[in-house]
Amino acid sequence: MVTRKILLVLGLALTPFAAWSEEEKKSGELTDPVEILKKVDEATKAVKAVQYDVEFEGTGAAAARAAKGEGTYLFTGVVGTRPQKYRADIKIKRPDSEEVQHLTGGSDGDVYFLIDHANKKAYEDIDPAVIGTIGRPLQAGLMVEFVHETPFTDEINATKHELRGSKTIGGEDCYEIHVGYANQAQEATWYFSKKDFLPRGRIDFFRVPNQPEGGQQKFLKNLKVDPPIDADAFKLKLPEGYTKTDDFAP
Repeated sequence: MVTRKILLVLGLALTPFAAWSEEEKKSGELTDPVEILKKVDEATKAVKAVQYDVEFEGTGAAAARAAKGEGTYLFTGVVGTRPQKYRADIKIKRPDSEEVQHLTGGSDGDVYFLIDHANKKAYEDIDPAVIGTIGRPLQAGLMVEFVHETPFTDEINATKHELRGSKTIGGEDCYEIHVGYANQAQEATWYFSKKDFLPRGRIDFFRVPNQPEGGQQKFLKNLKVDPPIDADAFKLKLPEGYTKTDDFAP
């Protein structure tokens, strides 16, 4: 009799979970984070060029050091961990200032440039370091996985995978997946569209011994895959009234 009561209680307790699981299966949504990551990897490998709007900022301890901003990015190809050709137009606020700074930068694969709109000055050179310190925030909005040869190998091979649910990013219903990387010093929460399996967001968490946790987040919207690209899309277009130099930006 006692055994029957226990079984009945267990059965009632498990019923909602079983029903939820069946409903989830009917909806067609995936539940295995590694399976989702493999589909994401396959979908992203098919991308040759990408354009998107993005918002980015530092989190945790990094919020006091990293710029907060938004911008539009267009890029294609990859060299190491950077796009081969890219153009970024961003507006940022640095932690120590209320000023909104407008920067445009990019490269055609051979020449790099940065436009400082506040000072109406453009810097251009074959050395990527020409963008200087003031141009570093251009990297914050990049999601180079879109054009990488092995975009999500590290995530698939991560030591920890957790499907945390769903979240809407830029109007897209997304899977929320948390991963712990093999180096154990970094974790990330990714957001992938349930429709096309392409990334829409990323929150990085970095851990340094005896230091508070810090990181960075970026969320995308208006994603365009393989958009038409003009022949001079990645070249410096000097606005009227601006000066150009081959000196490095400060």
